[in-house]
Amino acid sequence: MTNMFRLLATLFLLVPTIPSLAMEPTPAQKLVSQPGPLVIAHRGDSVHAPENTLPAFASAVKLKADLVELDYYHCKEGVPVVIHDNFLDRTTDAEAIFGKAKMLVEESPLADLQKLDAGSWFDPKFKGTRLPTLAESLTCIQAGSVTLIERKKGDAATCIKLLRELKLTGRVVVQSFDWKYVRDCHDLEPTLVLAALGSGKDPLSEARLAAAAETGASIVAWDHNKLTKDQIDAIHARGLKAWCYTLDDSARGKDLAAAGIDGIITNAPGRMLKAVRGK
Repeated sequence: MTNMFRLLATLFLLVPTIPSLAMEPTPAQKLVSQPGPLVIAHRGDSVHAPENTLPAFASAVKLKADLVELDYYHCKEGVPVVIHDNFLDRTTDAEAIFGKAKMLVEESPLADLQKLDAGSWFDPKFKGTRLPTLAESLTCIQAGSVTLIERKKGDAATCIKLLRELKLTGRVVVQSFDWKYVRDCHDLEPTLVLAALGSGKDPLSEARLAAAAETGASIVAWDHNKLTKDQIDAIHARGLKAWCYTLDDSARGKDLAAAGIDGIITNAPGRMLKAVRGK
């Protein structure tokens, strides 16, 4: 009996040292829960540097954008490469280098993609700027901001694997127009902050909001031209955050900020920061 009493006493003393079962919010969760609007640099500071390149990301970080958005596809080997279009023509010199138009990112080896100039189309001073990999872009952005990763094409497992390798699952936000991909990300990494993107073609109905919530996303991001205060309120009523894209007009930004928008994706983060924050 004495031994049993001693055992129970020992266990009682140990109880206060057992960590709480409640999960501490991740840095990304804390960021998106802040009062808005967050200012999100679309493809980096893309009014001052070539979109989806390291110079654009570095400029956005320097401006103190809350998040920096980028897009990615997989190259031929399956490595995520940062670029908005699946075709290489618009933002690189692929046709001049390889003598072929309409080359696809997904059909191109990484070594070939790294030969391309992704800066001269924007301004000659950016000549020699390369297409970055997703890993390189994350390293650049996470040094001073938070990455908003938009998946254009590719499986969820590859993205999650990379984020785990870089120890960034709790420090980034991932979004997609493909809500199955969003759901797959949530199933693989439930603490990952996710945004369900909606196109301007889709009415923001109660049914769509319900479907967005079922993906595991905590954010609904919609075309700013299609958003009203009532719709923002409806998003909030479901416990979700409301973001909009792609908004460069300061007056409209102020209007949506007054209507309760939580995040503004913009090509002009410096201008939008001044509009909604006065700085």
